[in-house]
Amino acid sequence: MSNLVPLDWVKKHSAGAMRQGVDFDSLMASSLIQIEYGDNRDLVSPAQWLLLCLNTSIRLDDATHGLARSGFASGFTLVGLRSVKGCVTLEAAIRTVQHLYSLTSRSIRIELSTTNDHAILSVEADCETDQEKAVLEDTYLSWIYMHCMYFLGRPFPVLSVTTSDISHFNIGRLHYAIGAPTRHGRYASMRFAKSLLAQRGTGNLDENPHWECFRLWLDSAKGLASERSATGPEVHAVPPRIGELAMQSGVSRATVYRRLLATEGGARLQRQRALTDSAVRLLRETNDCVESISAELGYADARSLRRFLKTTTGKTPKEIRESALQDSSDANQRARQRLQKLCTEKGW
Repeated sequence: MSNLVPLDWVKKHSAGAMRQGVDFDSLMASSLIQIEYGDNRDLVSPAQWLLLCLNTSIRLDDATHGLARSGFASGFTLVGLRSVKGCVTLEAAIRTVQHLYSLTSRSIRIELSTTNDHAILSVEADCETDQEKAVLEDTYLSWIYMHCMYFLGRPFPVLSVTTSDISHFNIGRLHYAIGAPTRHGRYASMRFAKSLLAQRGTGNLDENPHWECFRLWLDSAKGLASERSATGPEVHAVPPRIGELAMQSGVSRATVYRRLLATEGGARLQRQRALTDSAVRLLRETNDCVESISAELGYADARSLRRFLKTTTGKTPKEIRESALQDSSDANQRARQRLQKLCTEKGW
């Protein structure tokens, strides 16, 4: 369940397309996303998320999804996928993608640096607003991660992910696309073992690179979701407090609070949303009793959590568990089929 994307993030991603006249409801329909509640109780499966990204890119003919100051043709992503297959090592593949974007786009900058033991791959985007910058950087970090998987032909182990979005829904949890612990920082990056840079790829040239890349990631995401479900809730499911965010980011509490105030709804609403998301997630993904979940989220008793959830969701914990999610596996399968068809039609 943890690789599902909440509606708030979908709306942030779609902001550039809507600014250019794309109808939001039409974009959701073409991506097989049904909105029932209009808030973060609506969750998008991995395949639906990929379909949304692909549809946005195709409609705008812009691989930055309308979020960057200057975009570039959607078909350019195919060049990157084909190029990595001609490389010998993972480092060469990453450097090739880095070079391609430096030649073609002023909007996306990719950097690879190393320490004694670790490699750090970071993404910087040129956007009009900090929010759109954070969304595009996170999206492209996930896309470069998929390049690495595609080159290796197998899951790519990442140690940690950093996001510049202080209200990112995965802070304190595993990243929805990359599957590593996520924290807030000054820029979007992922950290992995330096030794992986010497790994060799499969070298296989696929007839449909986009779909093969998507399929590999979707299969990996499905396996990761099963592991999470079997092992119970993730560590640090409780939303980080302002002090924790300040420590992670290397800034003062006042700076974190000011940034939160600048987000939609301000710090109090962001905290309320995070608590609601965590409570609903734990109710849906675990068999823990309400009393245990209440204690984990910092409530004095179960009655307080029940009252809070009734106010924020309109449902009791029991009703949340009984209603759970719509059949996300069916929605994901339909989206997979649409993705494959779309990639084939485009010759990608």
